[in-house]
Amino acid sequence: MNDEQLQTLEQVNRFLEGSEALEFRGPTTQEKYCWIKEMLLRFKYHCLKRDEKGVIRRYIERITGYSRAQVSRLIGRYKQTWHGNISGISVAHLHNLRRGNTSRNIARRFTRTKPVVSRIGELAKPDPQGQPGYIQIDTVHQGDFNEHKGGIPYQCCG
Repeated sequence: MNDEQLQTLEQVNRFLEGSEALEFRGPTTQEKYCWIKEMLLRFKYHCLKRDEKGVIRRYIERITGYSRAQVSRLIGRYKQTWHGNISGISVAHLHNLRRGNTSRNIARRFTRTKPVVSRIGELAKPDPQGQPGYIQIDTVHQGDFNEHKGGIPYQCCG
């Protein structure tokens, strides 16, 4: 179908007001789907206001002969596969998208907990590696020197 002369929403609205019911005679439904996608891309459907989207919906319904529900389903499919520029989407709309089931299913990732060997409470001989002023800190006993066996808590070498 050659409808390239319709470039603005005002032209589409005038077409809808002045035309009788038309039927798009494409050999396959796939051609109709491609035409619908072209229309949505041409008019940047995702950036339109609500009433402007209604104009495009009515135009698609009139040309293809599809019901309102079918057009809504096709537009919904287009929205799900749209990965274009998200800078035009408001913060409120992003919040609504995140609350949806689709975004929750995509963002959900599960990983198992990996075991980690913890060395807390192990006593080891201080190894200052020839450096003076080595301090050994006992994290288990919190400075209880009477029970500490095996090493001096503070050792100063000069």
